[in-house]
Amino acid sequence: MTIGDIFPFLTLSAVLVFAAPGTRFKGIVAAVAIAAGAVIAAVAGVTTIVFPEIAAGPGAWMPGLDALGGVFALAVAIAGVACSLYAVGYMPGHAAGKSHTQVRLHFASLVVLFYSMLGVVTASAAYGFLFWWELMTLSSFVLVMFDAQRKEVLHAAVGYLVLMHIGFFMLLGAFSTSGVSAGGCSFFTGEGMTVPVFLLFLAGFGLKAGIFPLHMWLPVAHPAAPSHVSAMMSGVMIKMGIYGIVRAALALRPEALFAMGLLVFALGAAMAVFGIARAAVQTDLKRLLAYSSIENIGIICLGIGLGMLGRGLDSDFIAYAGFGGALLHVLGHSNYKAMLFMGAGSVVAATRHRDMNRLGGLLRRMPVTGILFLLAAMAACVVPGLAGFTSEFVLFDGLFGSITRGELTVVSVAGIVALALAGGLTLMTFTKAYGITFLGNPRSCAARDAKEVGIVMLLAQALPLAGILVGPLLYPYLVLENADALFGARYYAQPVIGTMVTVELVMGGVALFTAGLVGLKVWLNRRSGVAAVRRPTWGCAFTAPNKRMQYTASSYNRELQTMLGERGAERQVRELAEEEIFPKGHTFSTEERDSTARAVTRWISHQLRRWTARLALFQTGKTNHYVLHALLLLGLVLVLTLCGVL
Repeated sequence: MTIGDIFPFLTLSAVLVFAAPGTRFKGIVAAVAIAAGAVIAAVAGVTTIVFPEIAAGPGAWMPGLDALGGVFALAVAIAGVACSLYAVGYMPGHAAGKSHTQVRLHFASLVVLFYSMLGVVTASAAYGFLFWWELMTLSSFVLVMFDAQRKEVLHAAVGYLVLMHIGFFMLLGAFSTSGVSAGGCSFFTGEGMTVPVFLLFLAGFGLKAGIFPLHMWLPVAHPAAPSHVSAMMSGVMIKMGIYGIVRAALALRPEALFAMGLLVFALGAAMAVFGIARAAVQTDLKRLLAYSSIENIGIICLGIGLGMLGRGLDSDFIAYAGFGGALLHVLGHSNYKAMLFMGAGSVVAATRHRDMNRLGGLLRRMPVTGILFLLAAMAACVVPGLAGFTSEFVLFDGLFGSITRGELTVVSVAGIVALALAGGLTLMTFTKAYGITFLGNPRSCAARDAKEVGIVMLLAQALPLAGILVGPLLYPYLVLENADALFGARYYAQPVIGTMVTVELVMGGVALFTAGLVGLKVWLNRRSGVAAVRRPTWGCAFTAPNKRMQYTASSYNRELQTMLGERGAERQVRELAEEEIFPKGHTFSTEERDSTARAVTRWISHQLRRWTARLALFQTGKTNHYVLHALLLLGLVLVLTLCGVL
């Protein structure tokens, strides 16, 4: 009996959780059960990518896994171990007051979610794929509704379940109509998929991935779930939708690649800008990270669309850059987004608050969490030398390279603008998230009294941290050097990797030089006897500076909030207590001066609200309306197919 024969039975290890006593021991049993499968998945994923012939061999560690599935299996393995270990330290405090049955069901569902995701990437037939897909949905639903006594959590979980089953029926319809003349399903054979079938797959998988405008569940369900569940869902579960989209894109008929590539590319560009713009104006830390996931899914879809355009034009260079950048972003995002959600969970566990307006000053009180969150945020901001840099570098290289080759000039310029705009907004978003949360003075008693979380919750972040630090060296060789096996693009990887490494070395040299200058300054000060004295920040002539004199999450990017019509941009008027710095009662207000910039901003925001208000018809927040939209879409596809338009 081989390891591959034993692997399916590991899913049943979830029942062992019910026999374990206490919340912590239940978590340990779940973590061990997941770690056993993660080792198999990681080894099988890497070996299948590097040696694709192993997947069909008798000694395969995970039968049915191919090179493409190996990329996602590796991402699931890393995030699964980290999130399950984090739950061991997180759940004893979070599950206070819950029954043993609830806790058992939660940890058992965590194990089932992990193995169902591996089942999705190893499935080689429609029935098996749909079985694991439905199991993934049900287990994640149970995990999201752990705090179902809160009305908003229950609504988020039920809405998520309804929308996921709409997607399931779309996939069911797509699989039932995706046969090819040679026999078998085009989704798995990799050829002969028609446009209507691809659109059904795109909608079904897009609901799971959170593709705009099918994203409505994501910013609601992720904040509602426990933090380790949010980390697993955002880190890898939504990537199962990406896995399906990539596989469907590779199976699309050649004559349809260009048109569908433009569609996916446009959706990705719009998602990237929309997602990060919405993230930038959030005050809830976990909701900010959830919207950031929409942006990252948009970047991945932009890469998939670029790869489809390359295949449609028979350009290996463009296909290589598009699909290569997308898969690199899958791996990198699974590392740093899981780590960001775990960092946010540590903040919530220490302060009981997600509202950044009630945080601040946590770096002194939670230094390890602060440093880990900073590294993950830097990776999200595409700092060279970290995992987030490699994927966007490959995408930019492909977009600029296509312009110099005279191919897809307009599309490439649009992609460059979208990525650049998303990158600038990402920098704004995470400087806000980190600065408001960890720097400055505490804005509440909970933030003032916060303490560092336990060692288990900190050690759980070591594995994704290793991915962030080692990923820039490992992931490009894993994906780009094996592009032919992954997505059938033959292009020499060394020039791209060589240029990338050069940029990272230069930036590393700059960082070391800066650190050397700081160290030299400290050494010279000590040698000359100049002591470092900590003094209060200048308070603009106020004699008693306080927490109200620093930026809040609501005031950090007020202009963007105005353009998006956020309530946080409204003028606030309030009374200050007499015992504060003023000798008598005063009314404090924010004064707005009419300037040219302000007038332009108001005009732009007015136009944006005017045109986007019409879209509110489709985003009402009511589940029955979303069900109606999905049925209308299916009816439209059916009518167009019968008319011969599709």
